[in-house]
Amino acid sequence: MRKTSTSALPTKRSTPLRDSQGAAAIEFALLAPMFLVMLFGVLHMGIYLQNYNAVQSLASDGARYAMIEYQKDNKLTDEQLQGVILGMATTAPYLLDTDRVDITVDRSSESRVDGAIEIDLSINYSRMDLIPGLELPLSVIRYSRSVWVVP
Repeated sequence: MRKTSTSALPTKRSTPLRDSQGAAAIEFALLAPMFLVMLFGVLHMGIYLQNYNAVQSLASDGARYAMIEYQKDNKLTDEQLQGVILGMATTAPYLLDTDRVDITVDRSSESRVDGAIEIDLSINYSRMDLIPGLELPLSVIRYSRSVWVVP
């Protein structure tokens, strides 16, 4: 019986073209930034759409409140209406940040409808950026609505 030494066996050599160790790490390093940018983009757009919907619904609820109060013969001042809308903005279902909401109530001197008072509601909401220091488009949501009430 003949003994073979381990040094006599052919060794498996790896060539750079056949070596696949570390390929997953390189693929992850190339694809991870694109995946993270897409993830933050989807998250950012979802937050924007939720905030836009909240501002639009808040303006509708403010207009509805003004119309109901005028039907009950409660003459609201601009400051009262502004305070009520701000109160609505900070509670459920809107839960907007009071420091970021700017509500303007303005009565037009001339109404576009004869015999009615025109009240213009303007709501601006500055959204919080996910990445501090990075100024993204659509960072301020602006929405305006006119309400006509009969005195």
